[in-house]
Amino acid sequence: MTITENRTDSDVARVNKVRILCRVTRTESKIGYWKDTLTVGTWNVQTLWTTGKLELLRNEMKRFRFDVIGLSEVHWTGKGETLSGDFIWSGEDTTHTRGVGMLLSTKGKKTLIGYNPISSRLITIRFNATPFKLTVMHVYAPTSASSDDEIEIFYDNIEHALTKTPKKDIIIVTGDWNAKIGSDNTHWESVVGRYGYGDRNERGDRLLEFAALHNLYICNTRFQQKANRKWACASPDDVHQNMIDLVLIQKRWKSSVTNCRTFQSADISSEHSLVLCNSKIRLKRRCIKPQQHHRPDVSQLKSQKVRGVYLTRVVNRLQDIDTQCNLKEHAAKVEEAMKDALQATVTTTRRAKKSWISEQTLNLVDEKRKMKQIKNVSAENGQLYKNLCSKVKKLARQGKDNWIQDKCDETENGLKIGNTRQAYSLIKTLKNNFVPRITMIRNQDGTMQQSKEDVEQ
Repeated sequence: MTITENRTDSDVARVNKVRILCRVTRTESKIGYWKDTLTVGTWNVQTLWTTGKLELLRNEMKRFRFDVIGLSEVHWTGKGETLSGDFIWSGEDTTHTRGVGMLLSTKGKKTLIGYNPISSRLITIRFNATPFKLTVMHVYAPTSASSDDEIEIFYDNIEHALTKTPKKDIIIVTGDWNAKIGSDNTHWESVVGRYGYGDRNERGDRLLEFAALHNLYICNTRFQQKANRKWACASPDDVHQNMIDLVLIQKRWKSSVTNCRTFQSADISSEHSLVLCNSKIRLKRRCIKPQQHHRPDVSQLKSQKVRGVYLTRVVNRLQDIDTQCNLKEHAAKVEEAMKDALQATVTTTRRAKKSWISEQTLNLVDEKRKMKQIKNVSAENGQLYKNLCSKVKKLARQGKDNWIQDKCDETENGLKIGNTRQAYSLIKTLKNNFVPRITMIRNQDGTMQQSKEDVEQ
């Protein structure tokens, strides 16, 4: 008779209970690990200006866990942030070249203090974190074809931004440095780890001098990885690979870094790959009002009866307001009175956010991502990957055109049935140009005010 046969039902139940507890413990441990982990990344996307590219980037990053990603060569003009607040950029005034940006996760948006779009090569962003506040800088260095004067101006701008950063802040600098630091860390042990990649060039020497001067450490070289987890940029012919997309952190915080590697599986039709760096720094969540997915149907106020009820409620609420309070409190109470009256009088309609990126486009993106992994196997695969990139771009453009056509048809139908309010609202949506939102101002000294308290002062 075997040992298994001697087990009673109670023994089996006890063993199963232990297995379940172990499984739950491992799951909770994993959740706790990611809860206390900050993930910062860098990616040269080689333009977000093409139709649908930002939406495709958002869809691609759903496959990864991140808090903030620094983006190079976004090719957007001007400075600002999207209405959703998840993308902040700084570009040239008129030309669609260079440009840097930051893509934020939901958690990153909630902990955001402020940002400073300095130039088309440098942007800084500040978060509420623990044990200290966190400043993330993203840079896009001049290419090898640029002059030495441009390189010095580039580093001078970074140094100036570092001097403006609060001394207690944790500083992380990400970006496409266009510099090869190589695998030999002799005499540079305090700046570079033992696990670099390739050979060093003159621009790499300049980067190491800059890092040593400002007590920064290159996280990419800290951990032993496979070669394809080190390099992040491949030449157009896929013959040469370089480690030029780097994440730097202050040396006193380098022990908090748990991993830093390249993800070749990430695909956005770029010669560069995504680099992510994990550290034991925790973003501190702020108390933010939940996002409203419903909006009052103000068209109901056209009814004289409904409008009369609304006005009565507003007047009654306004009479209860203390006139001795300051201007800010008085404005807040007036706003609250109007919202409460509106909420009690009219019904709400749900806001439907529909992307014009079609399911067919997303399926083609998945196919393109799989083809990227085998594009170097043969010339035929490489050509297939290029064709898929072109198809995705074409389908995204078609999706935008179809979305516009649907809105035009919807407007025409609205005019036919007499729903002029909705029709002209759609016309306004189609006619108006995108105006970026920007939530920072400069004081009289020219210093950028990022926090809400500084802006109020």
